[in-house]
Amino acid sequence: MSIAYSQKGVALITALLIVALATIISVNIATRLQLDVRRTSNMLSSEQAVQYVSAAENLLSIALYEDRKDNDTDYYGDKDEHSDKESWADLYEFPFENALIRSQATDLQACFNLNSLITKGTVDTIAQDRFKRLVANASSKARLNLNSDLSQAIIDWIDTDNGQAQTTVPDGAEDGYYMNLATPYRTANTPLQSVSELRLIKGFENNKIYEAIAPFVCAFGVPASINVNTASEEVLNSLAENVDGAGIIERRTDDPFADINEFLGYKDLKKTIKDTQGLSVSTEYFLLKTEIQLGQSRTLMYSILYRDDEGNTRVIARSQGVY
Repeated sequence: MSIAYSQKGVALITALLIVALATIISVNIATRLQLDVRRTSNMLSSEQAVQYVSAAENLLSIALYEDRKDNDTDYYGDKDEHSDKESWADLYEFPFENALIRSQATDLQACFNLNSLITKGTVDTIAQDRFKRLVANASSKARLNLNSDLSQAIIDWIDTDNGQAQTTVPDGAEDGYYMNLATPYRTANTPLQSVSELRLIKGFENNKIYEAIAPFVCAFGVPASINVNTASEEVLNSLAENVDGAGIIERRTDDPFADINEFLGYKDLKKTIKDTQGLSVSTEYFLLKTEIQLGQSRTLMYSILYRDDEGNTRVIARSQGVY
């Protein structure tokens, strides 16, 4: 009897082990299947989002082409939806089944392009002076006490000397500085591709400094003029000492400047702004922000579009999640 009961016990334990193993395998298969389904769904959503972004870019291209046929100036107009403003700056929303697409373009020449600090391989002193004023005004507004010239470190970062040239004195930084950090790295020696790249540059490790400057600067591959019809108050104030950016914005809202001479004629700005290099009333580079909501998936894409004098456009860069 004891042997029979022992065999029944072994059989029962074996059966329980088989059931447990079968359960584990089933759960594993179901989990992997669920992950595969989710992965496939994400891939499809990503591909669909790319197509929506392409459609938004095409829509902006049409608006920019029509705008260039109508006039040679670019401006935002009043924020009031009933005011006269250019269609390329409108917010577009497209609801679809289980999807919502929002897109809006902004003028990339409304900000200070950090890459304009270097022009044809040499330091652009006019752009550098403007950046210094921009930093001084922004830091003062944020109640930050800056005693260094942040432009020098940016210049050393984007110049093309491969880190071998002498560091700009006194506040620049080449490989010698960055390679001695706790986490060493080399200077890029290429134009900045994103404003967020500033966080790697000497002087911008302080998050408060970065946050004070970031809203008024941008970074794209080529130097470009500042559009006085769209530039922010802070950027306008940086053009020269004692410039009334707020007054310029109030003046241009209902009647944008037709050319730089008209701009300089406003309150006799020609006496204040001695050099108009890098200023314009029109724009070549635009930033398109597209947000795609597909079910539970959300994708944020940024596209940089270039428009030539004939109104033809092309996409020169894209990024996902951050510009």
